[in-house]
Amino acid sequence: MNGRRERNQPRSSRPTQKDVAAAAGVSQATVSLVLNKAETPSVPQSTRARILKLAGELGYQPNHPARNLRSSKTMTLACVIPDITNPFYPGLVRGLQRTAAPAGYDVLIYDTDGMPEGEHRAIEWLLQGRADGVVGTFFHLRVPDLAALSRHGLPLVRLESQNKSRGDLPIDSVYIDNAGAAAAMTQLLIARGHRHITMIRGEYGPGERRALGYATVMRDAGLTPDFEIAETYSEEAGARAMQRLLAKTHHRATAVFGASDVLALGAMGAARAAGVAVPGDIAVVGFDDIPAAKLLGLTTVRQPEFELGTLAAKVLIERLRPGGLKGAGQSRELKFEIIQRSSA
Repeated sequence: MNGRRERNQPRSSRPTQKDVAAAAGVSQATVSLVLNKAETPSVPQSTRARILKLAGELGYQPNHPARNLRSSKTMTLACVIPDITNPFYPGLVRGLQRTAAPAGYDVLIYDTDGMPEGEHRAIEWLLQGRADGVVGTFFHLRVPDLAALSRHGLPLVRLESQNKSRGDLPIDSVYIDNAGAAAAMTQLLIARGHRHITMIRGEYGPGERRALGYATVMRDAGLTPDFEIAETYSEEAGARAMQRLLAKTHHRATAVFGASDVLALGAMGAARAAGVAVPGDIAVVGFDDIPAAKLLGLTTVRQPEFELGTLAAKVLIERLRPGGLKGAGQSRELKFEIIQRSSA
């Protein structure tokens, strides 16, 4: 015997979620959400029905012993983020760790790459009992998609872009007023004489609220909002958006508002590479106040990322403490600040 399974030796006939996923032609994360009876608005009803039908035909049964592993503590908190290379998130993680460590908790980081499937996989990973609680940024999943965490006893604190309702679920959130912050920055640019202001924004995430704040102030001032859409939140995407803007024959923008600092810094680099002076020919502002913003003189909105991480950890640990925070989740707001530098 060489220790390997003989060809004619019967394999285990118990179907797994992986088997259901293969039969349905979807990811295992999607199957996990559906079979855990989560409300999943991001999963089409036809797909949900197909998964349930195939699970029944295959004879899938949930692994209750694995679920019971949730009764044991890991003394670990998970931090789910969309992009580990974005300089905003290390400050958030540091704040989380600084608070978690004295309470006896380690911190694990899960990077979703800002994609729906990445967020679904994160939920599946968490449902396997990897952590006792979660601090997370979710661009695509809505509260019903996250309800499975609550049913499995996993408290969640979301980093949000506004005050959001989550019903009676114990899902807390920490946030700054992204729309208000973008409005304040736009008002600053208008006060400095700019009338043609373009915003470079992403298609998802906090860009929506920041675009709302910008557009509202522009319209209230009798001005026309103008957007360049970046495919990702990266310097490269910001540079490409600025290049498209500069290439337009009707381009008249005297100021560009990046919906994140990485977009703004990419835009600023592209402008200078094209021989366009910043701020002489065009002003550039951002949002977040990452470390590079100070080095490169970027006017920006400061998000208190360290304080957001600290507050999120405190709320989460209070949820986990015996006799601690109970009931429906709460939203807690921190203040933003406009940081004026040489780029505008």
